[in-house]
Amino acid sequence: MSKFSKKFMALTASMCIMATAVASNISVMTAGAASNYISDGWYYIKNINSQKYIDVAGAKGVNGANVIQYQGNGGSNQKWYVKNLGNNVITLQSGVGSNLMLDIVNGANEDGANVQLWEANGATAQQFKVVKSSDNVYCLLTENSGESKAVDVYGWSADNNGNINQWSYNGLACQQFKFEATSNGSAPASSSSGSSSSSNSGNTIEVKNGGTSLADAIKKAKSGTTIVINGTVKSGAVKVPAGVNISGKNNATIDFSSTSGSNGRGLSFYENGSRVENVTIINASDNGIYIEGSNNTFDHVTTAYNEDAGFQVCNGGSDNKFLNCYSHHNADAKGENADGFANKLHSGTGNYYENCIAEYNSDDGWDCYAAHGAVTLVNCQANYNGYCDGIYGDGNGFKMGGVDNKTEGVKAHLDPLNHVLKGCTAKGNLASGFDRNNQSGVVIMENCLADGNKKNNYNWPANGTPSALGYKVTFGKAKIINSTSKNGKNNITGATLSGNCSGF
Repeated sequence: MSKFSKKFMALTASMCIMATAVASNISVMTAGAASNYISDGWYYIKNINSQKYIDVAGAKGVNGANVIQYQGNGGSNQKWYVKNLGNNVITLQSGVGSNLMLDIVNGANEDGANVQLWEANGATAQQFKVVKSSDNVYCLLTENSGESKAVDVYGWSADNNGNINQWSYNGLACQQFKFEATSNGSAPASSSSGSSSSSNSGNTIEVKNGGTSLADAIKKAKSGTTIVINGTVKSGAVKVPAGVNISGKNNATIDFSSTSGSNGRGLSFYENGSRVENVTIINASDNGIYIEGSNNTFDHVTTAYNEDAGFQVCNGGSDNKFLNCYSHHNADAKGENADGFANKLHSGTGNYYENCIAEYNSDDGWDCYAAHGAVTLVNCQANYNGYCDGIYGDGNGFKMGGVDNKTEGVKAHLDPLNHVLKGCTAKGNLASGFDRNNQSGVVIMENCLADGNKKNNYNWPANGTPSALGYKVTFGKAKIINSTSKNGKNNITGATLSGNCSGF
């Protein structure tokens, strides 16, 4: 993620992410906390996004030594002693020196302030509030910022030497850490010292034509393992275990043409904490990538020619990130299901899309039908959806709502969700570019462009009578800010315009 995008995400966090149920995970705990989340003792501290450990660069036990992330190695430079000061405020002493503490440079209260080692001085720059995100996963708010900022892996880096800094608190995986207890001499659970590709987590297994199959690699993999796809390989449907990563080289492509029926999802993620990058997924008989887990990251992943949605998040999948992904030419026989990105059917909170493109899919670009959590989309495109290889579907670019009539034992109802779209573009879709589809929340569209969509560029009526409800509903007022409509008509009776809008 670029520096600009990182700043942008932090800026929008208060408008979107904290407006969802994620806020409950990142709220500051009150002084009434009865016990410490993390006991005094030695720990390795692993970032949830990168699965790498907070590390002192070069193991330098001096004032000003830089703090980075690095793969687990069991060194003293990755060991930290937690000392509780009360109310879940802690200090972190480095294993490289008995008097050197994790420290915010100059105690600065600004985004990007560096994290370093400095001799203990009792200042708030060396004090961190522990906030629970999920089981054994925590964020570290900086006391020098008044707990408005947090320890953060800069730019969502997943690389060795990724820098640790301070950034506005958003509670996402780049600010989430797992504390792994250790003595002052043992190695972290996911550290790697051997060369075997399957005996220890944290290693690499290569999959290529004529070599190890993807299915066999999955059987051998443990949390921290990276499966490297070399060139084009064929595979049956697989379920990716928690924390197992997939990375591609040499135009990596996984061809799932051997799959059949609704069980033919290419890659399924029912668990948490995996990263997939630089891979193309093709020819699955259902979804290319299916996700019910959380805190998974997909970067430069393409899905194409699958027989259902390229990417689908549902049934509670939360806090997943999609960066620079491309979903195109996915089509089901009836044209009703194969979206580019389906963030629907009880998907959870905090799912985030940036620089992603959905084109030429038989149904919609993005579909948020019956979602249970708001999404954020930044600089995404939805173009020419609704027709693919002779198959027609709904054809909306960004479909942002839908009546939930799929919850067993619960009457059909609307879930008001405050989605945010920034810098998004919808062109040439068969239906509308930006479509309410009965979304009753307050959706923000800022710096967006709709051009030449066949029904409406922006379709945001004030009210409607959803067939699944059978009665009239007045919807929340959408906000269209600094946005443009070209070569098409609009229905924005249920929206307000502000800033520099044109074409409405």
